[in-house]
Amino acid sequence: MRSMVIAVMLASALPAAPAAGAPTALASAPATAPQARPSSPAQRLERLFLQITAANLRFQSEASRLADARSNNPSVKDLATTLAARHQATQPELLRLLHARGMAWPIMTSRQLKVLRQLGKLQGARFDQVYVEEVVLRSHRDDIANYERLAADAQDPVLKAWVERQLPALRFQQAKAGKALPNASLRGQRAV
Repeated sequence: MRSMVIAVMLASALPAAPAAGAPTALASAPATAPQARPSSPAQRLERLFLQITAANLRFQSEASRLADARSNNPSVKDLATTLAARHQATQPELLRLLHARGMAWPIMTSRQLKVLRQLGKLQGARFDQVYVEEVVLRSHRDDIANYERLAADAQDPVLKAWVERQLPALRFQQAKAGKALPNASLRGQRAV
């Protein structure tokens, strides 16, 4: 009796076999599948922005964890805590934006990994200098430029609004970095 119930349930769950000579679902799939459209330049820009932003967020988060453990400067530790808090709040939103486009969380660039390895070997004042210059000043300068470009060129209103909400926090953190370590600079450029 039990095997008969299972057989009936399976039979009702499976589609009926096509009649002889009838086209199969596989044969008719291309006719019914939506045609894939190439991405517009704005969509490609938005996808590239999200990849770069997500990789930078991961890089800054990892480096901020190191700063909390390796820095002796209270201002740098406070900066790292501020960055970590922002990243913790931003990550779920960014993940939703990535998933809405069918994108996975990207990996960090080789340059970012190199900086993290370098930071892992440093401590004290030298750590503070590399962290502030590379992770906060340089990375935020690049982020701000990318965010401003996308704010001007984005077509997705949700992404554009998210970018515009993030820009003030990025600018604040960059200014805070300049105050946390006033002698930090970007190789020939003034910090902030």
